[in-house]
This record gives sequence, structure tokens and C-alpha cells, in this order.
Amino acid sequence: MGNQLLRVLVVDDDFMIAKLHGNFIASQKGYQLVGTSHSFEESLAMMDKVQPDLLLLDVYLPDKSGIELLRTIRLQNRRCDVILITAAKELEIVEDAFRFGIIDYLIKPFDLTQLQKALSKYAKFKSRLSTSNKLDQGTIDDLKKLRISESSSIHLNHKGIDLRTLVKIKKCVSHSPESLSADQIAKLAGVSLSTTRTYLSYMVEEQELIEEQQYGTVGRPLRLYRVEN
Repeated sequence: MGNQLLRVLVVDDDFMIAKLHGNFIASQKGYQLVGTSHSFEESLAMMDKVQPDLLLLDVYLPDKSGIELLRTIRLQNRRCDVILITAAKELEIVEDAFRFGIIDYLIKPFDLTQLQKALSKYAKFKSRLSTSNKLDQGTIDDLKKLRISESSSIHLNHKGIDLRTLVKIKKCVSHSPESLSADQIAKLAGVSLSTTRTYLSYMVEEQELIEEQQYGTVGRPLRLYRVEN
């Protein structure tokens, strides 16, 4: 990638939110904000002009949905990646988005730290891809770790990970001001303890959660989980 900046188009029907996200992206090293748009038609027209590397795409647009825009981008074979902004109740939409190859998604409400992490991960992916002179299995595995759609999507059935359950459990942890045990998370999420432990191990492996150990006076240490700050 060298010194080439990653070009980002922000798509959001809310003008203030689009401006906020745009200003934040413009402040990030290695990124260039090339515009903001607020509808399906405006976004397609702007993409022709600015040729973005990445879209920060909201689901709700006044004329057609963000998923329709994503589908159109893929049908037109545009070389552009997408980070989707959605809400936890729209899990079916997230499933469709993964099928169309989003690289990440942010569930509302989210803070700018989460957006910064997504941008950092994407920049690492693009840099690794551009500097990989030889593609072997090790390189491919490293690249896959930087693509959330390859590691956290509903298609990873061989790991037993279901997106709905994943989002439900992560939401319980992220909304808690304190670290939680697996038993506490299971009760909050309404999921069995064994299933909860499987998902917690997965999220720790994917560096989405931090696992801590709390030592008492008797017995084994208690494992607690929290979202990385």
C-alpha cells in the first residue's frame, strides 16, 4: 500500500452522523475522506466520481436500503469494501450483508473507538495484501484473521458459531460496566452455560473479548470477561 491513502465514502441518511463519522475518518492516519452521501442514488453517482476503497454504509437510506446498495456494488463488480452499520435487531440483514462480502459491521449504538478498531484492522489487511509477494497458506491464514467476514460469519458452521447467538452474548458483555463470569452471561443472554462458554472462547480467540482470572481464597480462579477498552 505504501504511502497511498485509503479512500473512504461515508453513506448515511443522517447528515450530522455522516459528518461526525466523516470527520473521524479524516483524522485517522492512512485514510482520506473522499465524500459523504445520503441516499442510494447519490452514493452510486459519487462512487463513479471518487472511486472509494471503502464504504462506511448505514442500512437505512431514504430511497433504497444499504443492503440494496451493497448488492448493486457486487453485481457491478466494483472494487470496494464495505463496513456496515446496523442495529442488533437486524440480524437477518447482517446475514445478507455477510453473503455480499462485508469486511466488518458495527452495531448501533457504537462509539468511535469501535470504528477506529475496524479501520485499523482494514488498514492492516490492505497493507498485508499489498506487501505479500508470495501467497502461501500461512499468508492466506493471516489475511483471513483480518477479515471479520471470514472469521465471525454465520458460514463458520464447523466452529458451531451462529451469528444471532454471537451478537446476543457479545451485547450482554459490552453493555455491562463490569467484567462478567460465564454463568452471569449465560443468565443474561438466556443461553445454556456450555454454549456460552463455547462462544466466549471463540470471542477471546478472535480478540473480541478479554479474559481475566479472579483469584479467591478457595478453589479454582474465576474467569471473567469484558470488552477490550
